[in-house]
Amino acid sequence: MISKYVFGPAPSRRFGRSLGVNPLPRKTCNYSCVYCQLGRTPKLQGQRVTIYPTQEVLRDVRIAIEEMGDSIDYITYMGDGEPTLAANLGEMVSGTRELWKGKMALITNGSMFHLEEVREAVQPFDVISPTVSAGDERTYRRLHRPIRSLNLAKVLDGLERLRQEFQGEIWAELMLVRGVNDSLPSLLNIRKVIRNLGADRVYISVPTRPPAESWVLPPTEETMRQVFDLFPEAVDMTMPEEEPFLRNEGERQAELLEIAKNHPLREDQAMEMLSFAMGEEKACECLREMVEDGRLRKANYGGKTFYTVPLQKT
Repeated sequence: MISKYVFGPAPSRRFGRSLGVNPLPRKTCNYSCVYCQLGRTPKLQGQRVTIYPTQEVLRDVRIAIEEMGDSIDYITYMGDGEPTLAANLGEMVSGTRELWKGKMALITNGSMFHLEEVREAVQPFDVISPTVSAGDERTYRRLHRPIRSLNLAKVLDGLERLRQEFQGEIWAELMLVRGVNDSLPSLLNIRKVIRNLGADRVYISVPTRPPAESWVLPPTEETMRQVFDLFPEAVDMTMPEEEPFLRNEGERQAELLEIAKNHPLREDQAMEMLSFAMGEEKACECLREMVEDGRLRKANYGGKTFYTVPLQKT
């Protein structure tokens, strides 16, 4: 099934075979992170809004569960921006829980939990995975470039309130960018924040796909050794996922485009999806045509070639 609301299942380093749900249109976000694999946020969104109809999203979730339930480890609300900005998120999540008795997760930048309505909306999840990548205001603003109404103190207060009220697990993700948040003082500040939060797990990531800003690089090997000395309990997510994407034999190009909207594909992943049915030569030709007609954008990062879907101008 090809849907603007649901994609995958796609391989996730945290959630196995993850069926992604988009509760909002692409790049509806209150951050414009320097490392974002979807590029810069054209216009920062500060207020919660309802754009996608709840019942349409739930219809596609139901169809995906009926078609691919055995292939799903987690249903993951994440999407193309910040999912907690969806004012109808609670309705979507509660409706999904009625359809699905398996695991559910939320991937979030963690910025909206100062609102009681958001904390109430996320209670049905088994896991919430917020970004926790800054321990001081200067680093927070440089890394995430948030809307002006947000500051680190407000974000951390919201996360602490979430910890007190949420019955599931909190898995903190620490994204590290060279020269931004990888100095020893910055890392010590972040460690303090994560310990105060009482995260059940800590995952450490670095940019592995083309980021919003071309100057963004992962920390050096020497720095990463220091990182894991400071966070010995952390799970290393610095290597790209290797598990292949599922293939929809009838709609290969459409499936590739839906996944590439929020999960830029390495060239080997894109080729694997296409060549299984059409052969390597035709798969190469197909990728070239999709780039030439503007459906895909080709980018290089870390010595690898990636394909992503350009952000449509509005």
